Formats: sequence, structure tokens, C-alpha cells
Amino acid sequence: MSNESTYNINIYRQAEWLLHKALRKPKWIVMLKAMVYPLINLANKFLFYRKAKLYQLMITPQVCYLEMMLNDKYDFTQRRIRIDDAVWHLPWFIYQEEELKPEFIYQESEAQPVWIYNDGEAGTALNDFVVLVPIDIVFQEPEMRSAIDAYKLFGTTYTIQRI
Repeated sequence: MSNESTYNINIYRQAEWLLHKALRKPKWIVMLKAMVYPLINLANKFLFYRKAKLYQLMITPQVCYLEMMLNDKYDFTQRRIRIDDAVWHLPWFIYQEEELKPEFIYQESEAQPVWIYNDGEAGTALNDFVVLVPIDIVFQEPEMRSAIDAYKLFGTTYTIQRI
């Protein structure tokens, strides 16, 4: 990686140095600064773009970097957004589809329900991770999904869950 000072150029000073000694009067220097101003704007935009791209290159699919990116974007001060492994449950089969008759799991007098899980929590449609976002953080879900999709590993699935 190149040295940071390579990109820090004082363009006003460079322009003055290139100006002939006889023309280094206040009137000419002001005119020179006015002519160099668009170049300085362009250089500042380049530095801003470079800083943004270096940040993007730093983010990897590792959990700590995904959390850092989400917290930098949506919860900069308190940093409460977390990424956790998805909960995996063994599927609970009640009856075969061919039988077309459901089974009763428990009597109401027993008062011990058996929890049945959906495809997202059990079986083949298991999510690889869950993004836990506090309820008071304001965000647009499609925007957050596109930010996560840009950095997550291809083929991994996830859900965004409010806590």
C-alpha cells in the first residue's frame, strides 16, 4: 500500500512555486488560486472516494466486520447491532402427508405444548445467521439487506430480526 502522504498535496503552494518569480504578486496569486480551485475540488473528491473505497475493501464476510459495517451505518454511537448463529431445531413430524390426518400433540389438561418449527427454523431452509437489530433503530430493510448482501458469502442465508 502506498504512503498516505503521497495523496496529500498542497496544490496552492505547488501552483505558487510554478509561477514565475516576477509574477508572484498578490493580484496574480489570487487569480492563480481562482484558476486552481476546480483542481482542488477534484482532488478533495478523489480523497473522499479513496477513503470510502479503502473502507469497503477492509470489510470482509467475517462476522466482526459485518457487525462493524452495520453499526457504523445504522447505530454509530451505541453499536448494538449483533450477528448471531441461527437457531437450529430438529423438525417435528406430526403425520405423513399421505395419511392426511393430523395427530394431536397434547391434551389441554396437560398444559405442556410441543413447539412446532417452520422451514426457516428447521429442515432444509435453515438460515446461516441472524442479524439482531434493536427495536429503536430506524432503518429501511431493503437498504440493510443490500448492504449485507454486498459483503456476505455467496450462498449464505440470513434473517433480520428486531429485538
